[in-house]
Amino acid sequence: MDLPRPDDLLGRHRIVVADEDHRIVGLIVRTLRQDDHAVFHVHDGLRATELAFALDRVDLVITDTRVSGLPGVELVYLLRTRLLNLPILYIANIDRSTPAIEEKLPRDVPILREPFTPEQLRELVNTLLSPKPSLLTPRP
Repeated sequence: MDLPRPDDLLGRHRIVVADEDHRIVGLIVRTLRQDDHAVFHVHDGLRATELAFALDRVDLVITDTRVSGLPGVELVYLLRTRLLNLPILYIANIDRSTPAIEEKLPRDVPILREPFTPEQLRELVNTLLSPKPSLLTPRP
């Protein structure tokens, strides 16, 4: 697996996209690269985990209902075995996602339903990448 040089990633969010629909992948990659994110896309769920685990830092994973070889829900749980606080965005495929599937997702994984606009994607990604307030109060 070819990983980018660290200098190419400085100051950029690193996003892994796992989806087998070339049309959706194209939309996601174009939209997020326009916002200067480093976007890596794969069409296979196991390759997505390998990539996420191989990068020294991953800021977000975007997955579909089913990624080649692995249901999206299983991919979410597999990623969370090692990357406990990793933000993940689940794209509900219009033909394959069901309420029974979606209720298996962790509560902190938002669902973006197809069809969606670049603006809807951008808004949700920005929310997921924004710094979370600390529950700890700094000492004076």
